Amino acid sequence: MGRAHSHAWRTAGAFFDLPRRPRLQVVVGRDAGRTRDLADRFGWHEAQTDWRAVVERDDVDVVDICTPGDTHE
Repeated sequence: MGRAHSHAWRTAGAFFDLPRRPRLQVVVGRDAGRTRDLADRFGWHEAQTDWRAVVERDDVDVVDICTPGDTHE
């Protein structure tokens, strides 16, 4: 799902009139290697494994939580 959301954020401006252009600043995942691979492949500036530290950062304005479909309410 992170791949789909990465693509969606990169192309959102083509579909919506956004007040600012999204910047793929940091992607967070449980597995450091796989998260780094996703970051490199889909244009994220950083890859991290500690979501708590990321949500406290000043350079993060939007958090997009991606989970498997069977975990949605």
